[in-house]
Amino acid sequence: MASKGRLAIIAGGGELPHIGMLEALASGEDPLFLGLIESDFSPRGHESRTIPVHITQVGKILKTIQKEKITRILMLGKVRKDLLFQKLKFDLKALSILAKTINRNDYPIFLAIADEFEAMGVKVISQKIYLQSLLLKEGRYTPKKFSTQELKDIEFGMFYAEKMADLDIGQMVVVSDESVIAVEAVEGTDETIRRGGQYTKKKGDAVVCKSPKAKQDERFDLPTIGIHTFQVMLESGCKTLCIREGETLVVNPKETIEFATKHKLNFCVLGKNGSKVLNGSQKKVTSI
Repeated sequence: MASKGRLAIIAGGGELPHIGMLEALASGEDPLFLGLIESDFSPRGHESRTIPVHITQVGKILKTIQKEKITRILMLGKVRKDLLFQKLKFDLKALSILAKTINRNDYPIFLAIADEFEAMGVKVISQKIYLQSLLLKEGRYTPKKFSTQELKDIEFGMFYAEKMADLDIGQMVVVSDESVIAVEAVEGTDETIRRGGQYTKKKGDAVVCKSPKAKQDERFDLPTIGIHTFQVMLESGCKTLCIREGETLVVNPKETIEFATKHKLNFCVLGKNGSKVLNGSQKKVTSI
């Protein structure tokens, strides 16, 4: 492992950085957290492996990477999208990177940062490498079989979720009766679900669909769900969640599925061939 050089995890909020850290340690890595101060990141017992950094001070981040002899970067965790619209003091390196982007959407910014790392010989690696346990295979993971209309809404919703992701707008849509009710943008997953539930709560048939791009860059921003996603759905009256096989991360998958089952919410993972394959898998609940 030493021949690969040292790994740094640029860490935002949530569970993913910590899962990545534990998996990296288990594989024999000597990883380091670069914990983003502007997120809700916490070292959680890895203080000796954590260097706090400001997301706005890219020059200092690059110097830290050089000082610590980092050769690979893993980017994990939540960073609020609205930070770009606040009065933050970006350093000159950050401003020069932003100036190179074609717009201020997520992907162009991620790509420009990755190019900066690559230029100094540091590789940004796939988020999947140390998060394989969070990727589920195709199937229905909760007891209730889907009706014909629910299958139509799943297929319809996943089509539009992928299109929104391709446009770099968001990764989620809420649909009902083959109509798009809410589309994710800068407000994020939770508020999108709440908005969708606001218009469909009386019917209680809303389907939440989360999808990557058709050609998702595995280094950045893989779609992610977990128990909290289902908690917001429960509060909002949304009934079904569908994600894409092998492309969406499920934090603590066993506990997440148990929560959905307990509260009679529906959860499925759609394969590449759409709802026809899902329909064929309905004879039994898929296990993890």
